[in-house]
Amino acid sequence: MKTDRITFIVFMLLMPVILSAQTTLTGNVTDVSSGERLTGVNVYIPDLQKGTVTDENGNYKIENIPYGLFKVQFSFIGYKTKLVLLKADSGTKEINVELEPTVIQSQEVVVTGGKVGSQHENALKIDNVGKDYLDASVQDNLFKKLEMIPGVSTVSKGNNIATPVVRGLSTSNLVVLNNGIRLENFQFSIDHPYTIDESDIRNVEIIKGPASLLYGSDAVGGVINFIKIPPAPVGTVKSEVRTSFNTNDHNTVNSLNVRGSGDNFFAGITGYLASSADYYSGDGIRVPNSRGNSYSGKMFAGYRNGKIISKLYYDYNKLKPGITNPPAVNLVDDNSRQNEFWYQDLDNHLLSLENTLFLDKLKLDVDFSFQDNKRRLIGNPQEPVSKLVDMELKSYIWKVKGSYDFSSKSNLIVVAQGFSQSNTNGNAPDHVLPDYTQTSASLASLWQLIVNDKTFFQSGLRFDYKVIDVPEQYKSNNTAGLVDPFHKSYNNVSFSTGFTRKFADKLLLRGNVASAYRTPSIAELMQDGIHGDRYEVGNRDFVPQRNIEGDMSVHYHSAQLAFDVSGFYNRIFDYIFLAPTADTTDAGLDIYRYMQENAKLAGVEVFAGYTPFSYLKLSISYSHLYSELDNGDPLPFIPQDKISLNINSPFQTKGVVKKVSIGLNPLFAFDQNRPYILETPTDHYFLLNASLRFSVKIVQQPLELSIFANNLLNETYFDHLSTLKGMGYHNMGRNFNFRLLVPIN
Repeated sequence: MKTDRITFIVFMLLMPVILSAQTTLTGNVTDVSSGERLTGVNVYIPDLQKGTVTDENGNYKIENIPYGLFKVQFSFIGYKTKLVLLKADSGTKEINVELEPTVIQSQEVVVTGGKVGSQHENALKIDNVGKDYLDASVQDNLFKKLEMIPGVSTVSKGNNIATPVVRGLSTSNLVVLNNGIRLENFQFSIDHPYTIDESDIRNVEIIKGPASLLYGSDAVGGVINFIKIPPAPVGTVKSEVRTSFNTNDHNTVNSLNVRGSGDNFFAGITGYLASSADYYSGDGIRVPNSRGNSYSGKMFAGYRNGKIISKLYYDYNKLKPGITNPPAVNLVDDNSRQNEFWYQDLDNHLLSLENTLFLDKLKLDVDFSFQDNKRRLIGNPQEPVSKLVDMELKSYIWKVKGSYDFSSKSNLIVVAQGFSQSNTNGNAPDHVLPDYTQTSASLASLWQLIVNDKTFFQSGLRFDYKVIDVPEQYKSNNTAGLVDPFHKSYNNVSFSTGFTRKFADKLLLRGNVASAYRTPSIAELMQDGIHGDRYEVGNRDFVPQRNIEGDMSVHYHSAQLAFDVSGFYNRIFDYIFLAPTADTTDAGLDIYRYMQENAKLAGVEVFAGYTPFSYLKLSISYSHLYSELDNGDPLPFIPQDKISLNINSPFQTKGVVKKVSIGLNPLFAFDQNRPYILETPTDHYFLLNASLRFSVKIVQQPLELSIFANNLLNETYFDHLSTLKGMGYHNMGRNFNFRLLVPIN
């Protein structure tokens, strides 16, 4: 009751501000060279998640804009995206914009850097992958679609279990966000897939390198932020139906997305269903139990009125990926879709409330979320005990973020955030992790300064505090003895400083030095039992892992040419990793122990794109990574160096078929001759992928059809980061994927 009274008093104090006068934005959009008015241009204010499209005369109008400084985004296919600063301080503002035609994708607007802005205004390099990029990928796994970005890979066990790797770091060294909310997913293991799908994803933003400043500890290797589709333009209802089919593993994916928006209220709902059988490698061998099933239901609703936006999201994801292991190989003798033996049964509920207040120069975000992740391992139902693991992870996460504009060139962000988390083991014999609770709190600040039109600067500090508590308990139902209680607190200060310098409109230099840290995970501290086919042992005396990384990159972007080259050096102190020992248990299981030693990673990433004509687009990317522990051994899960070439020919036609795009994507992976001690060398391989995409209009209804060919030459190969390599199972052979998109406006 006391909390309710305080909330009511705060709301009443803010009411005069919330109900104050608003600004209306109007204007028109034209082609810079011809002066022609452009119809259908998206005019969007990311901070407000509010927008519209230009009418047949190129005019637009957005009402109820609160006082403050906002970036207005103007985007249209075939034109360079433009950001214009709006100072909302009067009844009506007019902004007329001229858009410049371009054949090279421009630097899009990003939000993961802390403040909405152009990519060129961030000292951190943020890779922005839009929906068009995801739709153009030959892959059908969400994380595998990101592998075309230099420096990003996946550790996979077939197509249904994939874990991202950014610059050689994965699992507990990465932070994965669902629309800004950290996913808590028992991510200490590479065999634990994230419970997220692309059915409501608009774009993906990736920070490569330490990003703990705004996103919390564990962002040692980087951040992957999956950003949801925004509300529909005011006064519209938009929906789309998607379906796809694979010839190799008979994977089917179907989704429906509906969203609508009025002046004040907006809402949306999404449904998703996917199912696959076992896949076949290039030599025609079926990979037993590589099947999987998943579905999800998502909804959101929101209210906006002048100075306040409130949004409520609910996501439910269900995954059942099969596990290809020796017991499953002996049990699974068919190629159905049904999960019967040795599969994970995963549930994830995510409920979040996001509130934004606009108080003149201050933007205040107050977010709360609850996440319930259930992880079960089902073995052989014919055995007396089939449910081998049953864990439930509950996480309460909160964040208060204030962004204050001193001027149009200077901004300060202050973030206070924290979480409370508990794990509980159910009625299953294996307790991979003990019951535990952990809480954390942190305070961070980031100052962003536009020195002049050519120089941008940002710098910040962060303080973290975490407490881990493990009570005394039985180790598990199949291991004698008790877990000794454990209680320990950790704290750390981290920093980030960087700049961006434009030497010309087309040439950009970016540099950044940042540190990060993470506490040892519960598995690394407390594990003392069976995990898969081995016995793993943690170490209670581990100290937090810290690192410092330097990044430097050069970018050249013109109307027809784009060139990016990035280099980095990452020094990690007290790096934590799993290593084999010469010991075995009484039952004959090999014993593995978590170890700690200093390490370093260094690499270079190159991308070049050239569009000599509007109907021919060429791009090439290359990534190289070197890793080493101080004892000279390489780190685990270091991907092969890869060169990827993309040849695309888009053109317009007349008649029923409107747009056609033909693509060819050769990929070459080099030998990996410096494997970790748990790995073996991997030979090079060559893949040829191809695509045909076209849109048609039937009775005024547009349809988008796509045909993708993955591994067109049916290469029999191992990828170095495939965990099925040790069992002798190759990656997927030739596969044709058919997709249909039906947008309904």
